[in-house]
Amino acid sequence: MKTTPATNTLRWLAALQQAKDTVTILGMNFMLLFGLMMGIAVPGLILYFLRWKLVRATGSPATAIRIWGWSLVHEFLCVILFASEGTQQELHGMATLLAYGYTLGIVVSMAGLVMSIEHRNAVQAAAE
Repeated sequence: MKTTPATNTLRWLAALQQAKDTVTILGMNFMLLFGLMMGIAVPGLILYFLRWKLVRATGSPATAIRIWGWSLVHEFLCVILFASEGTQQELHGMATLLAYGYTLGIVVSMAGLVMSIEHRNAVQAAAE
C-alpha cells in the first residue's frame, strides 16, 4: 500500500485500537482464559491479530474495510454483553470498565472504517 497522509492516519488508528485491546486483554487475564476455554474470546483475538495488518499498512483498502467493519461489529456486541445486567452483577465494576473500553473501540473502529472507505474512494478516483 502506498504511504499517504490517509494511510498514516489509518495506521495510527489501528495502533490505537491495538493498544486499547492490549490493555483490555491484560486487564481481563483470568476472564480471557475462561473466554478462550468457552470460545467467547476467539473472535476478538482473531481480529486483534488481523489488525496488525492495518498497523503495518499491508493489504488492500478492501481488506482494511472488512477488518474495520468486523471490528465495529465485535466492539458493539461486546458493549452489549458487558453492559447487560447479568454481566454487571457477575463482574461488578470490571464489566463497566470493559463496556467503556469497548465503547472507545466503537469510536475508533467507526473512524477507521470511514477513513478506509474514503481512502478506497480516493484510490479509485485516482485510477480513473
